[in-house]
Amino acid sequence: MNGYDYILAKQTAWAANSGLTLVGSKGKHGRFAYTWELDQNLFKPLLPEVRKSFAAGDGGELGSTEFPGKMQAVHSSSALGVNVFQYWKSIKAVPVIATQCGLCRVGSQVSCDIHFEEKYPINDTFSYHPNIDVVIHNAPSVKI
Repeated sequence: MNGYDYILAKQTAWAANSGLTLVGSKGKHGRFAYTWELDQNLFKPLLPEVRKSFAAGDGGELGSTEFPGKMQAVHSSSALGVNVFQYWKSIKAVPVIATQCGLCRVGSQVSCDIHFEEKYPINDTFSYHPNIDVVIHNAPSVKI
């Protein structure tokens, strides 16, 4: 079994053990690996500014009235990013998580905010620029 299949099997087992009924990527069709509601796949509901970030992205993370969003997939990297990092943003303790990720020294106040679904252009040959799940920003006064 490859890594993707292993993670998907573990996550669908988690959903079953949690009493969640999964739907397909196209509702009644597609792989049944999506929660009915986004909040079922998140530890906490999206903060308003985080929801706005995902709504502005072009990755279809929030879905539509017809189909579930990519973030509703039990194997979603963006849901994982939100589940790990949104908490630290909400309690305004970005330096703590940045330190634990090895981005700065203990006690450093360089890291100041966490953003989700930020676009980073590569070049103009791509129709869509990559949307990065989680980005930790440093204070504007910090010189690299």
